[in-house]
Amino acid sequence: MKALALALALLVASVLCDGIGIDDGLHHQLSNGVSIPLVGIGIGNLPHEQIPAVIRNNLSAGIELVDTARASDNERILAEAVLSHDKSTTHHTRGGSVDPGGVHVVTKVWYTHLGYERTKHSVQQSLIALAASSSRHVFVHMLLHWPRCDDSVPWMHCEAEEDRLPHSVKDLGPAPHMDKNAFKESWRALEDLYDEHRERYSQDSGAGDVQPPRIVSIGVSNFDYDDMTQLIEVAHTKPHVYQGNAWLVFHDPYMQNLLKDHNIFFQSYAVMNGIVQRQETAPNAFRVLTGLARELTASAYAKTQGKIPAISEGTVVLAYFASKHIGVVPRASSRSHQNENSIESVKGVLDNISDEHIQQLESAIPSLMKGEDIHASVSFMNSLDTPIQIHWIDPRSSEEVLVSEAIHPGAVEMHKSHPGHKFVAYDPDRTFRKEFTVHAQYGDTQHFEISAEL
Repeated sequence: MKALALALALLVASVLCDGIGIDDGLHHQLSNGVSIPLVGIGIGNLPHEQIPAVIRNNLSAGIELVDTARASDNERILAEAVLSHDKSTTHHTRGGSVDPGGVHVVTKVWYTHLGYERTKHSVQQSLIALAASSSRHVFVHMLLHWPRCDDSVPWMHCEAEEDRLPHSVKDLGPAPHMDKNAFKESWRALEDLYDEHRERYSQDSGAGDVQPPRIVSIGVSNFDYDDMTQLIEVAHTKPHVYQGNAWLVFHDPYMQNLLKDHNIFFQSYAVMNGIVQRQETAPNAFRVLTGLARELTASAYAKTQGKIPAISEGTVVLAYFASKHIGVVPRASSRSHQNENSIESVKGVLDNISDEHIQQLESAIPSLMKGEDIHASVSFMNSLDTPIQIHWIDPRSSEEVLVSEAIHPGAVEMHKSHPGHKFVAYDPDRTFRKEFTVHAQYGDTQHFEISAEL
């Protein structure tokens, strides 16, 4: 039986991969064998009237994953936009129509629908809405949006939201905000639905006609460490996907280790507004992104013989996360930003990014997140037998500005600086003079030794 189950699982995985390789740097293989795109788009809070154009542009640019939520009330709009796009772009060969392939949809159960029956109802409503996209396979990654409603969160209004629910939903189970562990029953519902879809899919390989939307993975969003550990303890099927703020990647090692230990795929949101749009709080760190975007654009231009993908600071950040097999679902309504977030642009970075670039990004990105700017650091070690003074040379006026009154023999002193800045060292009698130019990049340290040697 175990051998049969394994064979079926491999069959399902091969079908769900939809002919897309999982080793191309743009897909990640989940713990159940399903291949999920690393780069998608988010439409959760986009105005409904903008969604069709956003879907059309991104599908045309090769995006295969869309992130939304039941609470956004746009699943049907998404599905109809996919169908409209495919109808407008369908072309035929002598053998018939060309299969447009599959689309992955991440959607979520809102906290008003926690509890076994309420969750099943919410999922079924999502699947019905997504069924409008009958032109291609829809691979659904179903998540619990929040572990609970919490009145201490300013925008959560637990009783008011419960009161607004129709009686048909209230009759399905008790108000979830009265039970902080209602998410555990919701998880049991997701497990049952996932097993049901997996069994149905194993009996039908998916070839030929397009079937209704299929739940291919289950997961959670916005769970903290304690809730995740509780969920993992009671879960029959461990979460395949965890969606959370990009902040967690750098600033919550406990959560990252927990996800890694259980082979749970991390998909991040708030990549743009949490990093790229914080230029004013950390301008030096942002300059690192700008410099890398220009350098990588030049590299991509050389390799593609003049065909330049739209590489921006945001593209560089998306590619960094993709290089670490962390999913990203940026939201963009403008066509230019959509081009910068496209598969072609991200791949243009991935094809040219180096370990040195990664190191620079691992300094710049956390700095932007925290709003604490980075600098090029310089150290001065005095190897003379007399104290020395350090002056900074103002590039605008060439004036020498004293920054260190005295560094005694054998001592070391650190200073913040910038690439290209110059310093000069003197002894007290000014019989000794030596200039230094900072070649270190932002986030790096350069060491200078003041000695009698030239």
